[in-house]
Amino acid sequence: MFTYEMPTKLYFGKGCVAQSVADMAALGKKALIVTGRSSAKRNGSQDAVVAVLESAGLGWVLFDEVEANPSVETVRNGAELGRKEQVDFVIGIGGGSPMDAAKVIALLCTNDLDDEMLFTGPYGAPPLPIVTVPTTSGTGSEVTKISILTNHKAGTKQGVKSPMLYPKLSLADPSFTMGVPEHVTIDTAIDALSHAIEGYMAKDATPVSDVWAEEALRFFGLHLTQLRGTLSYAVREDLMYASTLAGIVISQAGTTLVHGMGYCLTYYRGFSHGRANGLLLPQYMKLMEESMADKAQRVWELLGFAGSDDFEAFMKDLMPDTVTLSEEEIEKFTTIVMKTASVKATSYDVTAGVVARIYAHISK
Repeated sequence: MFTYEMPTKLYFGKGCVAQSVADMAALGKKALIVTGRSSAKRNGSQDAVVAVLESAGLGWVLFDEVEANPSVETVRNGAELGRKEQVDFVIGIGGGSPMDAAKVIALLCTNDLDDEMLFTGPYGAPPLPIVTVPTTSGTGSEVTKISILTNHKAGTKQGVKSPMLYPKLSLADPSFTMGVPEHVTIDTAIDALSHAIEGYMAKDATPVSDVWAEEALRFFGLHLTQLRGTLSYAVREDLMYASTLAGIVISQAGTTLVHGMGYCLTYYRGFSHGRANGLLLPQYMKLMEESMADKAQRVWELLGFAGSDDFEAFMKDLMPDTVTLSEEEIEKFTTIVMKTASVKATSYDVTAGVVARIYAHISK
């Protein structure tokens, strides 16, 4: 038995934002636009959204204070503005950080939650309607029920998860990614790749999520060797398509050990989320070759690799970053990871020894 839920209405393709006037108008009279400080202004996505709002006669107010890996404090500030301005819906424009922040801002506009309840629920009222406009091809947040925040009190990144966080509307226009720098293109593509792989291998994977995962992996296999330099619109479109599909995958099956371990590398060592995942993926796939050999072989077929050693060599060339972890850091990170849901979600008998061994391997 399995379930499938994906209530987000998705527009995909060049110019799709302009097609959403009626959908936007149905959500209310005034929007809170949530972005980072500059990228949405540079790539044209903010102007495109504002043009739709104004053509529909809708008001809007801007909250452009979202940082990378947004904090609990930031989303509380955004919600305060939303309540003050009495907005009817929230639009997140950007990569995963603004979209994740927008979801929780929408939730906090309608719920008075302390820091503990924010991550655990229950939530008494549904959030304001959420619209997402991705401008990178990585997180898949435009189609998920998950928001990841930095929780300084817990000393790591944590997830807010509820079916209520599915966006009502998502507008995925690959043209907004044309100016994304090379290192961000690589980081976000590997983040999305990890979503497809982890969701495919997860204990909660379903026949339906596997279909989307294999389709995403097929498109990643076409372009993993083309992530450097200037990318054509056609490649950017394929990467966003694969990223969105991978988002649908994790909205059904969740993420696993790679994400649980990667959060520590991001929070304590400053690695971007995608780069942290990239450091960990090869060793994770070695575990999967043991526990899920058939699926692991299918991953290699779709991506065009001979196996985990071949994949690891490719990743070291694509992401030559290194990290040196002390024994104390490995012990600390392992303790944090073993308390997370990512351990039980992984199709492997994950012990503290397994986690510590992977951290030690990438620290070589």
